[in-house]
Amino acid sequence: MTPKWTDPFVVANVAVALAVLSASVVSPWKYTRVTGRCSSNWIDIRFPDNKPICCDETNHAPCYAGMGLVHDLTSGYGAWFLPIVAVVVNLALTTFLPTVSDRHATTASKRFCLYVSLMAYRTVVLYGGLNLIEKWLFPPEATCWYARLRRNKRCIDPFDHADHIVLFITHFVAIAAFEWKILQRDPSVSSLKRTCLQAWLGGLFALSLYAIFHTAYSFHSLWENVVALAIGQSCVMFPLFLVSEDQLPLSWLRLDQFLAKRRVK
Repeated sequence: MTPKWTDPFVVANVAVALAVLSASVVSPWKYTRVTGRCSSNWIDIRFPDNKPICCDETNHAPCYAGMGLVHDLTSGYGAWFLPIVAVVVNLALTTFLPTVSDRHATTASKRFCLYVSLMAYRTVVLYGGLNLIEKWLFPPEATCWYARLRRNKRCIDPFDHADHIVLFITHFVAIAAFEWKILQRDPSVSSLKRTCLQAWLGGLFALSLYAIFHTAYSFHSLWENVVALAIGQSCVMFPLFLVSEDQLPLSWLRLDQFLAKRRVK
């Protein structure tokens, strides 16, 4: 199995890796959120004499253009709804159009369940489970100069893998790559529907790449970013790539379970 450079998983992995590593090299330190007069206040913990940075007034690091909107779209309900819009639209069209076979609705439903399960796995195991392990391995310091500025009056964890990068990879990048690949391989999908849904998926990927870069640049250290990248690629992207290439022995994860009709090669 030799993946092609045009494979959406390969393209996405390369782009995400470049974004994370370049941001980490240029800015290997991190800011922490503090209280203040603005809705979003941050401070560089390396410099006790610095004043908090107000993101209501600037787009300089750690702030960036569209910071509030990106946060709203990629957290909470947005992080669970936006990634499945394409498959939900696909499912709705296959359900209500009388000319579409039952198999199209069945495979779209299975992809929907796959994506929800993947996001739940990220939330419970890769976020909740790994955070518990990190807190046990790297307990926070008892005192620090910036604790008085934070809402919880505590020091930050000495090591905190960039779980938001894992979220972006899982919820947005991996799901978009898999759905893009399904659209490419299903000849029953009309060119108009394929173009519209791939445009949506491409927009989601661009949004996630933008958020990944700024998360890595300002809010996590180099090694926290590298660990998050390794987790996302090894625990999410690679297994889902194997499913897309029909390389897993599990019958319920065979590609035919998610693809209505194979494109003739």
